Amino acid sequence: MRLDTSAVAAGRSRAGAGSARRPAGIADANPPAGNGGADRFLVDGFRPVLRLVPAMTVRHPERLRPADRLRNSREFGAVQTGGTLFRGRASLLLVLPKPGEPTRVGFVASKRGVGGAVQRNRARRRLREIVRRRWTRVAAHGYWMVFIASRGALDAPHERLVADVESLLSSAGILAPAGER
Repeated sequence: MRLDTSAVAAGRSRAGAGSARRPAGIADANPPAGNGGADRFLVDGFRPVLRLVPAMTVRHPERLRPADRLRNSREFGAVQTGGTLFRGRASLLLVLPKPGEPTRVGFVASKRGVGGAVQRNRARRRLREIVRRRWTRVAAHGYWMVFIASRGALDAPHERLVADVESLLSSAGILAPAGER
């Protein structure tokens, strides 16, 4: 639940009207008048009214949950030793078939391949966002993937980086066409 502090037209109370009727579920933001300066919180002679508003509970379908991510070095190492390599202009894709397991993805940017911490974070963030936006089109089961960023992931225009990631996923047979799924 989150708090909405906007005054409700029907439920506004004046500073001195301590017992004004309010709709159910709405309470005063300030204690009664004469409370040692709380009147300075008045807005146009009215106290703000608090009411509870239910928070949004709808999850975004493109979200990369922790269960969708490769998280430890053992998982990354398994993909590196047994995976198939696909080369792109701005990144590499390693794919390890894992029948019966949910598809998971990881992102790597090395200091030697990309640069300092800021550049590595930017390259990973750009790749992660592109994959996240296409996550609903990726096969739900059967693959572990690792994207390895190169210096080209920093300077490439967004459209070219998107085309590169989509071509890598398509050549690996993981990405469904745009209208499907």
